[in-house]
Amino acid sequence: EAVQPFFDKPIICSGSTMGEQVAIESYLRGMVAQFDNTKCKLKGCDQGFHNYLYYSGGLSNVKGIREVVMSEQGKGIINNLGVLRSKPLSEWGLLDENTTKVLNWDKSVSAVAHQFDRDDELNKHLKKIRQKMEDDFHAGSLATPKRSLLVAGDETEYPSPAKGYKPVIEPTFGMHRSHVDAIFALAEGYDLKIYLLFIESLKATGFTGDLVLSVSAIGDLSRGVEEYLRSHHKEEGEDGINIVAYTVTWTCYESDGVTVAKGASEGVRKCEMVGMYGTETDETVVKDPREARPVATARFELYWAWSLHYDPQRWIMLIDSRDTYFQSNPFTMITRGETKSSDGLLYFFEENSEVAKIKDSKFNSRWLNEAYGNEAVQPFFDKPIICSGSTMGEQVAIESYLRGMVAQFDNTKCKLKGCDQGFHNYLYYSGGLSNVKGIREVVMSEQGKGIINNLGVLRSKPLSEWGLLDENTTKV
Repeated sequence: EAVQPFFDKPIICSGSTMGEQVAIESYLRGMVAQFDNTKCKLKGCDQGFHNYLYYSGGLSNVKGIREVVMSEQGKGIINNLGVLRSKPLSEWGLLDENTTKVLNWDKSVSAVAHQFDRDDELNKHLKKIRQKMEDDFHAGSLATPKRSLLVAGDETEYPSPAKGYKPVIEPTFGMHRSHVDAIFALAEGYDLKIYLLFIESLKATGFTGDLVLSVSAIGDLSRGVEEYLRSHHKEEGEDGINIVAYTVTWTCYESDGVTVAKGASEGVRKCEMVGMYGTETDETVVKDPREARPVATARFELYWAWSLHYDPQRWIMLIDSRDTYFQSNPFTMITRGETKSSDGLLYFFEENSEVAKIKDSKFNSRWLNEAYGNEAVQPFFDKPIICSGSTMGEQVAIESYLRGMVAQFDNTKCKLKGCDQGFHNYLYYSGGLSNVKGIREVVMSEQGKGIINNLGVLRSKPLSEWGLLDENTTKV
C-alpha cells in the first residue's frame, strides 16, 4: 500500500550516487534509518530504501540537502547499463565499436560506465584489459597498490601493530643487547631435547648474538628447561650466546570462540595475548586490541616488539625452532650494510619449486584463498612457496616487514592455522614489500641455494636420494 504509487516510476540505482559532502552525509543517515525502521534484510533492500527515500519525499526539506538532481539513464555523469542487457550495447547505439567507449544517448562519451559486465562484448574487452594490467602489475610496470599503508614522502609504511598503544611486555629472564645480531623463535611446549638440538647446534657454529625465545610459563616448562636456558645469560658487553626468554600468557578459546581452553592445541585454537600492550603514558596494561587468532599468527607481533630492541643495521633471523638445527654461523654469510643507512635487506627462502608450487599445495592455496579471495591470488598459484618460518634481514627491514605481516591479519582476519604463510607469500608476490620504508631490497633464495635450506616439500623420498644429505658426515 505504501509503495504501490511508485511502481510506475523509473528504477533509481542505489549503486551510483554523487553529491556534496554535506548532502551525502545527510542522505546516508537516511539510508541507515531505513534499515533501522524496516529491518528489511533481503539482499537488495538497499535499492528499495534508495527509491523509497526519493519517491516518498524523504529527501525533501531535509537538513543538508538543497536539491536532488535526477539524471535519466544515458544522460548524466554515470551511465547505468544494467537493464539494457536484453541486447548488446552496440545494438542500442551505446557502444562505439571502434573505441569500445560507452556512449550516452547523444553520442557523447559517458564519464562513468556502471554495470559494464552485463554486456558480453564490453565485458570480454575489459577482461582482456584487466588481465594485461595484472600482468603489467606483476612485471613491475604498474605502480604497486598498498593496503593499510601510511604515506611517508615517496615511500609507504605499514602502521604500528600497537594500534595507539605500546608494547610493554618484558623478558622473564635475560636482557636484549642492542648491538648484536639476534635470532627470534617461538619455542613453547617443548621437551628439553628440542631446545638442546636447536641451541647446542647454534652454539657450535660460534654464534655469539642474542637468541630470543617465547617459552611456556615457568611452571609449565619441562624438567630441566628453565635451568638450561638460564645458564646462557649474558650481560651487556659480555661475549657469547645470550638467551632472552619471554613467557607469554595466552587466553585461548574452544571452537565456539567463547569457552576458555587450556593451551593453543598446537596452534589450532585462537588465542589472545595478555600483557602485550599498554598505554603510552603510564604503560597501564590494556586488553589485546586484536581478536583471538592462532599463536603462529600472533608471534609476528612478538617478533615486532622484540625487534625494537636492536640497532637498525643488526641482522635478525626469524626461524621455527622445533625442526631447525645449525651447521654453520648464518650471520657470516650475509651482506652488511652501512651503519647509518635508513633501509636494509630482507632475505626470503623458497621451498623446492620443482616438487611443489603454491597450486600443488592444498594448504598454501587454501591459506591464500581464505585470506584474500581466489581472484586476488590466482596469479600467484604457479609461483614457488615461500616459507614464513625462515626469514632474515637487517633490523630496519625486519621491523617494517613485521608491521606488514601484522597488517595482513588486520586486513583479512584470516584465522586458519597457517594463514601467516599466506600473508608472507602475498606480501611478496603482490608487491607489498616494494617501495616500503625501511626495505631496500628483498633477496629471494631458491631452495638449497641460500643460507637457510627449507626441506619440507622434499619428504616424498629420503634426502640422501635427493643428493642433499652427505651420508658420511650426515651434513645437509
